[in-house]
Amino acid sequence: MPMTSLVGEPPAGLDLTASSTARNDAVVLCMYSLAFITICFRLFSRLKVQQARMGLDDWLIIAALASGTANMACAVAGGRYGLGKHVWVVTLDEIENMVRILFANVLLYILTVPLIKISIILSYRRLFGMQWTMWACIFLAIGYWIGCTVGFLCACQPVSYYWSQYEAPLGGHRRFNLYPFYIGHAVANLAGDILILLVPIPLVWRLKLRVAQKIQILSIFLLGGFVCVASAIRIYYFTFINDVDVTWNLGNVFIWSSVEPSIGIVCACLPVLQPLFRNIINRAGSGPKAPGTKGTKGVRFTPDIMSKFQGEDRRQRRDDEAILTTTSIHVEMESVGGKGRLSDEEDSIGYDLMSIKVQKDFQMQEEQR
Repeated sequence: MPMTSLVGEPPAGLDLTASSTARNDAVVLCMYSLAFITICFRLFSRLKVQQARMGLDDWLIIAALASGTANMACAVAGGRYGLGKHVWVVTLDEIENMVRILFANVLLYILTVPLIKISIILSYRRLFGMQWTMWACIFLAIGYWIGCTVGFLCACQPVSYYWSQYEAPLGGHRRFNLYPFYIGHAVANLAGDILILLVPIPLVWRLKLRVAQKIQILSIFLLGGFVCVASAIRIYYFTFINDVDVTWNLGNVFIWSSVEPSIGIVCACLPVLQPLFRNIINRAGSGPKAPGTKGTKGVRFTPDIMSKFQGEDRRQRRDDEAILTTTSIHVEMESVGGKGRLSDEEDSIGYDLMSIKVQKDFQMQEEQR
């Protein structure tokens, strides 16, 4: 049955052949691919560069990717049933199938988002120890998932009335209007994003570092602000779902319900990727060795960032919090023997996001006398 019998005639001049399905699929797949690649780099950084065991935060972000994969699949599958097309060219059967997918999409979204939030909080724990604000964020994330899931499943009686109401309006009833639920859970999610974004600010500011170094560290954490922007955009598009052309407007909702978790996964992985980036930069900065130059390996020790609160540097005793990397000590040798001497000793202190790294580079030259 065509929808014109239910929603009336389309506005004059509206191009009914227009479709945003291809654009929607491209955006969703690109952002999902970015999240997938970022997690691959995260695991490489944890297991190979840091040589650490996987922690609970790593497993949770993988679970978030799995849930996000199903969420992405829903966004793509919705396009096969009229999502991104004008409602006047979509049949009633397609509407019902699309709403089934929307039902699954909502449940997956409110599962994926808390997994990302808790993973981020546990990453904070590696750096700062467990603070009461972190416990509060974890409880809020779990409460968000439980409350939204129960509320959404109880919205219709029976549950199947959520998608069957269009074909059988007398087959059940709604317990409450779902529009305020959509807006409410989206606003609660945005509030949680902002709260998690603010958690590390006072903790980093207490570090005994220069202001510029504190700002440098905070700038990495504050990249999570992109998630807040995505959440706000998603709320904006939710305000249009009560319009007549619902299938067209829902296309943007599906996009941002998939893009936002993907951005969240990327932001959650950035702190863990920093040691990998540092390792790459160190290797690139060392440059090619001169002929006759021999390189030996030294060790760059990474103390726990929490030692900065305690006024001391101490080794991290847990394997999953130890980062041991190597740096080259360049030795320039000139032919013919002679007595070696130490020259041009430099101490350089580099501040890493995941830890405060102290690097000492020594240069030794062997000269002919």
